[in-house]
Amino acid sequence: MFDKGCKATIMRVKVIINPRSGRGRAREQTGLIDTLGHRYGELDIVPTQRPGHATELAAAAAGEGYDLVAAAGGDGTVNEVVNGLVGAGERASLPMGIIPIGSGNDLAFGLGIRETPEEAVQRIFTGRPRAIDLARVTDDRGQSRVFQNNLGIGFDAIVVMRTETISRIQGFLMYLTAVLQTIAFYYDTPYMEMTFDDRAVNQRALFLYAGVGPRGGGGFLMTPDAKWDDNLIDTCVANPIGRLTMLYMLTRVMKGTHVTSRHVTMRQSRQITAWSSSPMPIYVDGDMFAYPRDNVHQVTITSLPAAVQVMV
Repeated sequence: MFDKGCKATIMRVKVIINPRSGRGRAREQTGLIDTLGHRYGELDIVPTQRPGHATELAAAAAGEGYDLVAAAGGDGTVNEVVNGLVGAGERASLPMGIIPIGSGNDLAFGLGIRETPEEAVQRIFTGRPRAIDLARVTDDRGQSRVFQNNLGIGFDAIVVMRTETISRIQGFLMYLTAVLQTIAFYYDTPYMEMTFDDRAVNQRALFLYAGVGPRGGGGFLMTPDAKWDDNLIDTCVANPIGRLTMLYMLTRVMKGTHVTSRHVTMRQSRQITAWSSSPMPIYVDGDMFAYPRDNVHQVTITSLPAAVQVMV
């Protein structure tokens, strides 16, 4: 389908837009995206109406005759679209485009998609497909979700929970504010039993972070060496540390230089299992997957190599 590029072969594009992305900025871009899209081919814009709606819309796209599905929004919108395209399998049913108009846009950043909506729309029709890895998390409730960029258990997930209460700022500043609040008010280091492929690790941990890509939170390079084409999930496990050390480590995480610190352990694996003595708060791609009240104690995380093609 893509042997000679996509300009001649992709005729119908379904754009799934989250009107709330970027604190409402996506709603302002709808008309512009529609005008630009019709310069290149047939483009239909469908707004989401509720959480999970983008997954439903993406899952229906192949049966509706579309050639590509584009996610217009942030990482959460992209995640819902990815889950709709992959479903319960290991490969997406259609290729995907990204129009990055959310708060973090970490996948778009990592793939070099940092341009204006005009350039992003053009890239959907005329760019080249790049196969990227995904990963799937499954918990002890039987709940499962695919993620394209990152997952966090523990401290990191509490940060995401705090962003849900912040309304006046967005992007990296929103995440940074939530991190500082979490450092001030949260401290839990549950005992965790983890396996990284065949390596068993048992310890108390502040958090377990898993990255398919290098950046999270709009500017934190938690797994700076992660790549989307190596069939590996990069992980960072943080040892119990004091609050002053957390503040110091925060400055290093912004630069990705924390990887040499004795306070963390970096690994690369194809499958990870984790059990925690306390209920796990878990997020995937900036949205909560499990709150403490869900009482999740165990998860399995598995790499899905070259699972979706993204226009870049």
